[in-house]
Amino acid sequence: MKRIALLVAVAVIAALAVALMPRPLAAATTAAAVLVAGWSARRATPPMPASPPPSTVAASRPRAIALPEHWLEGFPCGVFLLDRESNVVAVNQAALTLCHRRRPEVEGVSLIRAVRDHNIAQVAREAAGVPREIDIRDGQVVRVTATRLAEPIAGARYVLALEDLTALRHAQRARSDLVANASHELRTPVTAALALAETLERGVPDDARRLDFHQRLTNEVTRLSDIIEGLLNLSRLESRNDEFTIEALSPAELLQTSARRIEPLLEAGRSLTLIDECSATAIGDRERVLEVLANLLDNALRVSPPNGTVTLGAFEGEDEVRFEVRDQGPGIISRDRARVFERFYTGDRSRTDLNNGSAARNSGLGLAIARHIVSRLGGRIWVADRSPGATLCFTLPLDPANAATAGVAATTEGETGESGASAPDRLGSAS
Repeated sequence: MKRIALLVAVAVIAALAVALMPRPLAAATTAAAVLVAGWSARRATPPMPASPPPSTVAASRPRAIALPEHWLEGFPCGVFLLDRESNVVAVNQAALTLCHRRRPEVEGVSLIRAVRDHNIAQVAREAAGVPREIDIRDGQVVRVTATRLAEPIAGARYVLALEDLTALRHAQRARSDLVANASHELRTPVTAALALAETLERGVPDDARRLDFHQRLTNEVTRLSDIIEGLLNLSRLESRNDEFTIEALSPAELLQTSARRIEPLLEAGRSLTLIDECSATAIGDRERVLEVLANLLDNALRVSPPNGTVTLGAFEGEDEVRFEVRDQGPGIISRDRARVFERFYTGDRSRTDLNNGSAARNSGLGLAIARHIVSRLGGRIWVADRSPGATLCFTLPLDPANAATAGVAATTEGETGESGASAPDRLGSAS
């Protein structure tokens, strides 16, 4: 305000000088007044700093974008934000889960210490924006991409994204294995059937040989049909297109029915022994459970030596009924125990060479079907760590009605003084 008032006063004085004085003197006075006003204004107002060009400002002071709280959690993949020295500025939970780390162990430390993988750190250093697949641990596969940010985000200069491809790669491997194994399994009976059909077409004068060729052709076609039916059955189980009828099941009845159904397959002096140590009832689909037992028994009989015994038992647990099928074959090595339930898995080849006749009936899908059925029924299936031979086990949930029955039984036992415990009941052998 002072500066404006001074300028106005100088202008008034200059105007009067111009009006009253001769023209040369007036011009000189006006000029002097303007100079005095300029000098006075400069002394009254502090000097303003010189403004640099806009380009210089942008280059010397980059604009930083604030980081909204928890915004990284919206990304489905793992995300690391890194500063200029590759220290972790921020990380989301998906990245922590993928790297098996906790947040205090990651934030504020270098990336190599955070992820403990030099390949991921190398991708971050390059920051080329090109995805790269890395096997980090125990078969876990991730796709890693690092990119330099156009503008800093809360001090972060780089973004590192990790996508878990483990399940996808396993699915692709399983699909490739299925195609390869199915092709291999189908090729054998198809080739044999074609050879037998061509031989019969050319004519076989010997009646006995012709009958033998016919029988072998029928066996190969039956085997081919079993493989196709097994694949269709497995596909229905995986897609859950079939319906299960859940009901109360008697373990003793399941054992007896399974023994009757498997009896025609017993040969070369082999026998089947039943053990029933379960007085409770289970819940499940009866025909599906019998299918599981048939597959396990067929697998055991194929590897049993002549005069060997297969044992089928039922045992009561706290909240489940456990079924066991034990054989006297060569057993299953540790590394194959988790994979014997995969379709067409042939890792334990020694378990298929004891009985050529029985092995021919095997489609390579029985244990895979059993696993899916048991899973659908809410149970578990595994190979027990026992020897000699192999013991395959699976469970079914206990019938909830057993709780009320157990209370009544406890009262009855208290009145009579009898114990409900029983020794193993060997129901007999079929041979």
